Amino acid sequence: MAAVIPGPSGGDGSRDDGVRGGRRFRDADRGQLLLVSGLVVAVSLVALVVLLNASIYSENVATRGVEAADGEALEVRAAAVEETGKLIDGTNRNRLSDHDAAATAVENGTADLDAHLARAYADRGGVTRVAADPSSIRGGSYVTGNLTANRTGDSNATLALDVAQIRGFVVAVDSANLSSTDASGADTNAFFLEFDDGVNETREVYVYNETGDVTVAVGENGSAPTVVCSAPAADRVAVDLTGERLGDEPCPGLWPSSAGALGTPYDVTMERTDAANGTVTATARPDTGDAVASDHTATPAVYDARIDLSYRTAELRFETTVRVAPGEPDA
Repeated sequence: MAAVIPGPSGGDGSRDDGVRGGRRFRDADRGQLLLVSGLVVAVSLVALVVLLNASIYSENVATRGVEAADGEALEVRAAAVEETGKLIDGTNRNRLSDHDAAATAVENGTADLDAHLARAYADRGGVTRVAADPSSIRGGSYVTGNLTANRTGDSNATLALDVAQIRGFVVAVDSANLSSTDASGADTNAFFLEFDDGVNETREVYVYNETGDVTVAVGENGSAPTVVCSAPAADRVAVDLTGERLGDEPCPGLWPSSAGALGTPYDVTMERTDAANGTVTATARPDTGDAVASDHTATPAVYDARIDLSYRTAELRFETTVRVAPGEPDA
């Protein structure tokens, strides 16, 4: 018997219409699926944007909180260092009888500072603690005097022998009494300070009057000096060697180490003091022992100290140890 092969629908179109209807339903399903998928993607993107914005906002808030807390901790640190420096220098100016008395005064003063800072920051919800480490308080000499009243009977004087470190080194000169010269004649005519490490390495700092200005020049190993700064003449002008300032203005290159490392220990002398008039102040730490030898008035002093500092709030815990040596050069 012959096989019957289905053919196209008859003239009434019943079979052909059924196939076309099924295809229309399948096309509609795909369209609905695409629509739903697009809606899901859109909702997901919106949710992602909302979550991302929330994350960025939270991070910004958290960062602002940390920065504020860090800033407050640094503020406490700066206040503790500044006040401890004032305490050390104030103790030295009081010229106590010996180094133990000076160290005790600094230790006790730090305890008073601790109480003061605790009260100041308690209102902010912070807890502070400042304490001096007694074993870290190192002795030195507080040297003062007039440039010409040096008890040597001549125009040269020893400021300090066998120095390991020096800070707060200021020479205040009277402009009217400075010798008048220039850089080429400074090494033979001007008042100067010499730093000598004893191994043929010296630094010289010359101070003189040049055409009405107080001028500072520096030399090395007796070489021709180079001018580093000048300032208009006044009744008295401060030459801050360790702070590298002349009067109220910065004077880069003034401190002798700017020319390279100077070996320690070194001696500091003032030469040709008859070409100047004024005063000198310095705090020196000897290479050995507690005091430096000087032709000027040298009294027991505290050179530096370390303080233990902590600051705590609900968001922060900050602890550090800081060495305090006010007026010490950077190098």
